[in-house]
Amino acid sequence: MLIEEQAPDRKTSEEERFQDDYYSYFESPENATRYTPSVWYLNEAFKQRSFSLLDLGCGNAALNKYLPERCDYLGIDHSEAAIQYCSKLYPNNKFAAQDLSVALPELASENQKFDAVVLAGLLFHNVDKETLEQKDDQELVQFCLDKLISEKGYLVLIVPFAYGDHPSHNLYARAEWLQKLLEKLLKVVNAKIVYENISLQIGLDKKVRQQKKTPDWFVPDSTTNYSNKYAGTYMATWTVIASP
Repeated sequence: MLIEEQAPDRKTSEEERFQDDYYSYFESPENATRYTPSVWYLNEAFKQRSFSLLDLGCGNAALNKYLPERCDYLGIDHSEAAIQYCSKLYPNNKFAAQDLSVALPELASENQKFDAVVLAGLLFHNVDKETLEQKDDQELVQFCLDKLISEKGYLVLIVPFAYGDHPSHNLYARAEWLQKLLEKLLKVVNAKIVYENISLQIGLDKKVRQQKKTPDWFVPDSTTNYSNKYAGTYMATWTVIASP
């Protein structure tokens, strides 16, 4: 297990979350910096040519808003509600409603390779849809590197994290803790880090406060001593890109 502290139990199922506005903050302009660093890097790496991208646990496919047209996109999520939403919003892109335990071996058996495999918000939250059992992040990353990424392709880890104003949970404390975890993971799987970036989602807390359904991680009081490392008031994102 990559992390010593599992995420708190979910109060609602994935399907219920996609039927209300739980994930609507993903698509807000204040959340753009979650995705733009990785898109910038891929644009530079694949200048003037098309590239294929596999978005694992794509959710509402918010990443799609920032990708260039020359990107050949495939999004996979175990939520049927999410994929129905994505398919209507992005009819020209490909989506599949499958659990990753089924989808990934199928892609590997067909020898499908991608120039970029993206895990956006999936690490630490990769669970079995039926049992909600936490899956092994290291095993997932290793499989992507060994079976799904092209020879000159990239693994893109987009890892958002919450923080606040309490000394134990401020931006520096949370960022340092998460950076060490990610670098340790990539060292274990023998991946070479080629790019790291930390971005702030400024003003996102105001958008979250306006939602009918508040995300489980959100705590209105930024000065409190949060109950776990997933809770917070503000949001930032580590983007780490690695090559096999």
